[in-house]
Amino acid sequence: MDKWVPTEIWEGDPCYIIGGGPSLKGFDWSVLRGRHVLGCNASMYLGVNTVPVMVFGDGLFLNQHRDGLDSYAKAGGIVVTNSRLVNRIDRRNPPQYLKVMKKEQRGLHHTALGWNNSTGACAINLALLFGADPIYLLGYDMQINSEGEKNFHNYYSDKATAQVYERFMRGMADVARDLSTKFPGRTVINLEDGTSALEEFPKESLKCHFLKEYAV
Repeated sequence: MDKWVPTEIWEGDPCYIIGGGPSLKGFDWSVLRGRHVLGCNASMYLGVNTVPVMVFGDGLFLNQHRDGLDSYAKAGGIVVTNSRLVNRIDRRNPPQYLKVMKKEQRGLHHTALGWNNSTGACAINLALLFGADPIYLLGYDMQINSEGEKNFHNYYSDKATAQVYERFMRGMADVARDLSTKFPGRTVINLEDGTSALEEFPKESLKCHFLKEYAV
């Protein structure tokens, strides 16, 4: 399968990346309709009207959510991955809708997606390649909430550990380090209300952000 190269389809426009954090439970997804939205992993189940583009980096996601991915792509959703396992997992019948990019382990890149230990991190790289600015992060909690929940949805059965979040945070540090040098002038903003442990990017209130948007 030939490597896919993205173009700056969102050049100079803001975009929103949906992570998986439990802080998004009860979020009004309708506020994202008509905006540039990039979803991580299971956020595709919100539908293409909310999440027109999704990305996954773990090759096992293809096996575990093949039916969901097929339905999402059939509805018009764009599916991007940098997983090196895709061809090995589904060699006889690789999904033709997959847009597979080259994978780099660390940092931000112009001709590849940096993995940086999480799909959330490589989603930032993809949004940058789409030309988006600013990039708003939603649900990048990087921690379990007080109820012991790790996601806003119930599509995963595995349990998160402190070590997993430590690994995610190390990757985010690599992303932040490269942002000013590889993509100068671009801004990444973490939208949260005391729910995110991620300190690598400036923060704004998620609730106030959309109230302000509608007030304009």
